[in-house]
Parts: sequence; C-alpha cells; structure tokens
Amino acid sequence: MDLVSQSGGFLTLLKKRNFLRLWLAQVISQTIFNASNAALIVLISLVSGNSTTQIGLAIICFSLPAVLFGAPAGVVVDHMSKRRVLWASNGLRALATIFFVLALFFDRRTLLPIIYLLTFIISTIGQFFTPAEGSTIPMLVDEEELTPALSLFNTTLMLAQALGFVLIAPIALFLLPTFTIYGITIDAVIQLYAIIAILYLVCSALVFAIPSASFVKSEVHYEKAVNNALSTQILNALSNVWDETKQGWKFVRQTKTLFLAVVQLSFAGVLILVIGEEATPIVTKLLFLSPKLMAFIFAPAGIGLVAGSVLIPRVISRFGGSKTIFAGALVLTGCMAALPLCALVAQVLQPHGWNTNPLLLLTIAFIMCIAGFALDAINVPAQTAIQTYTPDWIKGRVLALQLVLYNAASIPVILILGAITDSLNITNTLLIMAAMTLAFGLWGIYYERNHPHSELPNQEHAAATENSVATSSAKSH
Repeated sequence: MDLVSQSGGFLTLLKKRNFLRLWLAQVISQTIFNASNAALIVLISLVSGNSTTQIGLAIICFSLPAVLFGAPAGVVVDHMSKRRVLWASNGLRALATIFFVLALFFDRRTLLPIIYLLTFIISTIGQFFTPAEGSTIPMLVDEEELTPALSLFNTTLMLAQALGFVLIAPIALFLLPTFTIYGITIDAVIQLYAIIAILYLVCSALVFAIPSASFVKSEVHYEKAVNNALSTQILNALSNVWDETKQGWKFVRQTKTLFLAVVQLSFAGVLILVIGEEATPIVTKLLFLSPKLMAFIFAPAGIGLVAGSVLIPRVISRFGGSKTIFAGALVLTGCMAALPLCALVAQVLQPHGWNTNPLLLLTIAFIMCIAGFALDAINVPAQTAIQTYTPDWIKGRVLALQLVLYNAASIPVILILGAITDSLNITNTLLIMAAMTLAFGLWGIYYERNHPHSELPNQEHAAATENSVATSSAKSH
C-alpha cells in the first residue's frame, strides 16, 4: 500500500501544527549547528595560521561528544519529558553560544582553549536533542505517516548539513560587514554566532509551543507520563546510566533486524561525511576546477535527496526495505566508480579543456543527483526499521547508541580515507569507497538471510526486556 498517498505527503504532515513546529526546530537547529562548526574551522584557520593540528582539534571538539555522551544522553532522554529535553537543550545551546560570542571580543589566540571548551559543551548539549527528537516523531504523527515523516526529517537533516557547511556559513562570513561601535570591532564571525544564538532561542520557543499532551503516546507500552521533578529524573537516570546503556546495547544486539538497521544507518551517515570530506578533492584533484565550485557537488546531491524523500517511501511499500537498501548500495557503488571513469573518458576524448566540457559537467551532476537518491534508499528504510522495531520506553537509548556507533566509526574512516587521498589520489579513494559500499550491501543481504524477520521481538519479549531493565534499576538503587 502506498504510504505516501495514505498520509497525503509532506504537505499533509506539515499542516499538523505541532509536527511543523518540531520540524522547523530541527531544520533551524541542525543548519545553524553545522554552520557554527564550519565557521569554527574558518575561525581556527585564521587564528592559527592554517594549522592542520588546530583545525583537527576543532573537528574533534564537535565530533567527540557524540562518542562520549551519546549513549548516556539516550538513557537520560528515556527518563525525562521529551518536550523538556528539546526546548531546554536549545536554550542551553543558545546560552553557551552567547558566551562564545563574548569570548570572541578578546584575544582569540590566547582564548583558543575557551573556544574549544565551549564548542565541546555546545556539541555535548546537542547529544540530548537528537534522541529526544527521534523519540518524539512517532508521537506527533499517525502510524501510517511514520515513513514519510522520517523521510522528511532525514532529508532535511542531510540538507541542513550541506546548507550549514557549504552555503550558510561561507555566504554569511563573506557578506556580513565589519563595523565598530564605541570602539569595539564587530566582525562577521561575531555577527554569525550572535545570529546562531538567537536562532537557538527560536528553536526552543517552537518546541515550547507544542502542548505537553502531544508528547504522550497513547499506547499500552507507553503510558508512563513523566511527572517527577527535573533534578530527580536526572539523578535517577545517571545513577543507572551504565546498566541501562548496556541494556540498550543488549536489546539492539538481540533484536537482529534492529541491529542491522542501526549498522546500515550508521554506514550511510559515515558515507555522507566521507562524501563531504572528498567533495573538495573531487573538484580540485579529479576535475581540476576551483574549490569554489564545491557546491557543484552538493547541489545535485541535494536535489537527489529531495527527490528520494518523495519517491523512496513508494519504493519501500512496493519492494520492501531490505531490497531498497541493497539497491541503494549498488547504485552508490556504481556512482563512485563512475566519477573517475567519466573523467578518464573525457581526457581521452578531449585532451585539452576536457574538465570544462559541458557534457562532462552535466554527467557529473547527474551522477551526484543519483547518488543523493541512493543515499535516501539506505537512510529512509533503515530509519523506519529503527523506529518500527524499537519500543518507546527504550527508543532514546537505541537512537543514542546509533549516533555513538556512527560517530565512533566516522573518525577513523575520515582520517584513513583522508590520508589515502593525500598519499595516493582521489581516484583510488573513490574506488575504495565503491568497494566498501558494495561489500556493505552484500553483507546486509547475508546478515538478513541468516537472521530472518521471525526473530523480531513480540510484545511479550518487549515487556520482558522492559521488566528486566526495571529490575536492574531497582537492584542498583
């Protein structure tokens, strides 16, 4: 059955006032978070004189919190009001960003440790927002609307990454003028972070405007309205964080289909980061064009993502999630291998001026558009599977564990592929990425055949696992 036609599509979803508020909060917060990270890299580059070590440390500061605090944040989210977590996390990020702005008025070279610390804190607070948001989506939509709702959130998440990194931050830093008030110089960096702080407050207000009753799922297994005081909730969650994190991981490992979906979604996320990392080498080292044309790589991919968000739910309803993911992996493999092949063919056919040939550029753009569509073919079914096979009482932990796996895997992969690109060439990197994606697709089929859907948890299994968690919590106290 066509899920998109059932739900009336994205326009029907966005007519739901509370869903619209949550979606806008996601779009704005994710875009400005990525824009602030991009601006941080520019800031550190200017202050440190393009020090690779300092820039690497900046990237670690906004990436490492997901590895360190992602799982504990999921435990806390499962014990707290999702509404409270959402508006408070944005409010706290606004406050931390204001302190960041104040630090920029002083000697930035001597205050680099403070800048790194505030970046780390802002990213850490964000670890609570993501699992809370993921747990909230099913509460604001009907069951038949879940797949398109997740597709919309997934698409805007990836578009926010591209917009924040590639467009918003560079354009803002280029266009915002430097001026002086009462002898105080206010440059583009200060203005950008001030705008970001204001927008975090807007996100907090959007979530706060959603009624509390909308965050309570009317299901048998989710009738635990949270009424404890905030301090009590946090203390109860943190006192048992390790046990409950292990319970979350145990639940994921025992639920084979859920484990597969977590790995698939994490792989797709790492792949998106790698494509972002390799965008500049593709433009400068494969096509020998100006790095200013990096948006040439992201824009067609964004178009593919938008198209995929509309069409992939239809594909899933017709062919199933596993076949859709495998097809996405095969298409991505072909896209990665096709990029260097197209460049090679163009050089053979037109030795001089081959890289500016309109046919080549259109072909590259088309390949990137198809790649964006294929990424949705992995992301949307995997996200839907995670939401479908995870009970609400443990959903925050599962979503947080997925983010931990994704971030933990992305750091070494990005470092290794970056080293390969520097020491060898972009062609070899793309071919390695193609081989990895093909192996990933084949592994998914193999794993699913060895762990059929009959192993999915039924209601009795979910209740038993929940009771196990409650027993462990009681013993720890």
